[in-house]
Amino acid sequence: MSKPPPPRYKIVERDGRLLTIDTWATQAPDAPPQRRADLIAPGDALGAPLVAALFRVRDAQGRRLLTTSPNWDRKGPRVIALSSTGERRIAALGLLSIGVMLVLLLVALIDLEWLLPIIVVVVVPAGAISSSRTSLVTRWLDSLGEEPAR
Repeated sequence: MSKPPPPRYKIVERDGRLLTIDTWATQAPDAPPQRRADLIAPGDALGAPLVAALFRVRDAQGRRLLTTSPNWDRKGPRVIALSSTGERRIAALGLLSIGVMLVLLLVALIDLEWLLPIIVVVVVPAGAISSSRTSLVTRWLDSLGEEPAR
């Protein structure tokens, strides 16, 4: 029988640490590409994970992109490059929405009958003023950023 080939990896202890050495490697590995770090101001750190999760697409300048729908934007469909102020507004709206949903869930868990008047007061007027609502949403979306050049 012949001897087995030498192992590919060698384990060595240096300064109290175990290191794995690849004996088949002929050159040092390439350095990983540098990633651009998202700079987040300390006050914006609360909503930043929410914005990062919702808006992953960026333009050439690194701004997050929001794609609208004609259902709730009169100028839609369009793409808006969010400014830093727009990102903060989106984060605040997202956190407010989560808070409202948690309160409604708590009300529903306490007593389901309390939830019906709240739904009637919110849903019925919302359907009646849908045209003015879309113009309000469109103005708000215009304040979030600008449409990038195509």
